[in-house]
Amino acid sequence: MHHLDSIASEQAPDGNRYEALCDRAISFLEQHNSSAHEDALVAFVFGKSASPALWRPLLHSALESEERLEYLADGTWRLTSALSLNVEITETLLPAFVAIDIETTGLKPSTQRMIEIALIRYRQGEETDRYNRMLNPGRRIPVYITKLTGIRDEDVEDAAQFSELATEIVEFIGDDVLVGHNVGFDIGFLNAELQRARHAKVINESIDTLSLATRVLPGLKRPGLDRVARALGLSPRKIHRAGVDAEITAQVAFRLEAEARRQGVDSFDALKVMASVRERRPREHVGRGRSLVDRSLLEGIPRKPGVYLMRDRNGRVIYVGKSKNLRERVGSYFSQPLGYARKMDGLLESIGAIDTEVVGSELEALLLESQLIRRHAPRYNTMMRSFEHYPYIRVDLGNRWPKITLVKDRKDDGARYFGPYRSRSSARKTVDVINDVLPLRTCTRSFKNARSYGNPCLRLAIGKCLGPCVDVSIAGEYRDMVRQVVRFLDGEDDALYAVLWAGLERAADAQDFERAEKLRRNLTVVNGIVAGQRQLRDAVERHHLMMALPGRDAGTRELWMVLEGRTWSRMVIEAADSGDVVAGADTTLTVGAPSEGEDRVIDVSVIHPGTPANVTESPSHQLKLAYQRFRENGLPPVGYDSLDDAHILNRWIAGNDGHPAIIPLDREAVLDDEYWSGIVERAIRLSDSDLEMRPDRRPAEVEAV
Repeated sequence: MHHLDSIASEQAPDGNRYEALCDRAISFLEQHNSSAHEDALVAFVFGKSASPALWRPLLHSALESEERLEYLADGTWRLTSALSLNVEITETLLPAFVAIDIETTGLKPSTQRMIEIALIRYRQGEETDRYNRMLNPGRRIPVYITKLTGIRDEDVEDAAQFSELATEIVEFIGDDVLVGHNVGFDIGFLNAELQRARHAKVINESIDTLSLATRVLPGLKRPGLDRVARALGLSPRKIHRAGVDAEITAQVAFRLEAEARRQGVDSFDALKVMASVRERRPREHVGRGRSLVDRSLLEGIPRKPGVYLMRDRNGRVIYVGKSKNLRERVGSYFSQPLGYARKMDGLLESIGAIDTEVVGSELEALLLESQLIRRHAPRYNTMMRSFEHYPYIRVDLGNRWPKITLVKDRKDDGARYFGPYRSRSSARKTVDVINDVLPLRTCTRSFKNARSYGNPCLRLAIGKCLGPCVDVSIAGEYRDMVRQVVRFLDGEDDALYAVLWAGLERAADAQDFERAEKLRRNLTVVNGIVAGQRQLRDAVERHHLMMALPGRDAGTRELWMVLEGRTWSRMVIEAADSGDVVAGADTTLTVGAPSEGEDRVIDVSVIHPGTPANVTESPSHQLKLAYQRFRENGLPPVGYDSLDDAHILNRWIAGNDGHPAIIPLDREAVLDDEYWSGIVERAIRLSDSDLEMRPDRRPAEVEAV
């Protein structure tokens, strides 16, 4: 068959005869700065031995009707202006999600390996974090893979193997929805690698843009990523690499979601259903959750915000979730298609009962969900179950020669503790980086007796330790370095960060790009840990306020007293039509932050021990007493069991900075009854619309508090 006819024969029956040829020409131009002379295109499309004079007319016939190309008078073909990938997203049903793409040595997860992974986190249409790593597959990369991706054996020779990065990859993904083009392929490979690394598989919900495209764009043939991107007005890929593919996949997802909304989809759950079944598979032949779950479980579930607990037949809680509309969210499980979402099938088969707890606001639902997950450790919840393993960084200031270590618990031993940190791997990396950059000791010597001195270890010989075991004269210099570490971990001094950055610049100047990349990763991890500590300190200093939120019952609202970034007291008040506060039996007060390790589940209908017996006193007087109790007792440090709550609360407050329902407290004022009466009156005067807040109105800066 003639070469051109062979290309044309690949086109769809109702498509452009030269569609494949146009795609080849566009691909060539994308790799050559968007333009090329027609003779170069002739050589590429028809072969280097082809006569340009003979094939130019046919090239023009094939390309002249292609809207993506234009011909210039000097004989050059070029791409027309392409839309940027970074489109502004003003509204989206998509929650926080992670766009995923991988490159592999082949197609079978059981026998092939990953060579690159890219994960990009998005919140409200904006990229907030990115994870992109090359991986050593432990085998040669096939030639066709190198031609496709440009990744060579030497590119991955010094890269980490997947097993070394498994924990940080899973921690980066967290509990977010995974979005990918043919996402089942990516998740299948990811789980195969996790299984080989003896790590639990990911069971996150997912959105497949390939499946979604077949539903949203029914006339599109062969919906590969480039074709879908072009159909949506986006520039296709210029190179087949994980980072580029993940980025364009996210933009495709946003545009497909916008088109789905125009077609009547009005919730994320409905979008998941649309994306879970490809058009070529008739919907009526797909098993649904209703075949596994008794629909009578929906009875009595209200259309209000709250938390739902799914229990198995033995009464054990197996999943905890939250929603602004409990009935709609729980009802979506009954239409959930079987065989597509990894964790859903097993969950649906296990449900024996569903309990719900109605709350007044989305913030309360977030906190209650977090607390119930910690309490019950449900099998199908992946986030926040490991809070007991959140580590601290410990600086042993009580020792003559302090060292920097990672520990599980905070003790009253004179040491300085930083954290806890939600990412153990990041905290471990930070300790390793500090001990690598500064010549501090890492040995286990107590230095409490003469036997601790003498017999230096290898770190002294290689210049990694000042050697206090053989030279006590360096005590002043050693203490100065420890103070530098403390200031750095506290977010008050960037000196250590500057040392790391200088090392990166030296490595780059020396063209030691492997070391430069390692230092760049270290900088990212350490900066995240320090920024998290700084955020916690800022929350303690700045988040000293009252917050008005909707109450769970009509006509009520809640007043939350947030001190040092944590909830200290909560009061339910009821407003009459006149706007006056109705005190008495309808006004309850929860006072005092529970101590470390105590049950922290909040329930405003329960009065904690220590609450004044006379709860019929005015709300303003109760608030005054609660604040006095704080001044007398203070708050304990944030512990591993309260970190997630602090993270949720302070991100919510920071994301709604300046909101009329957030009322700063004056730390210096004499807070008498009149002051608190003004606070209560201000909260009462807020309209229902004034109380509306969103979970996070700004991009996430640092995940860990």
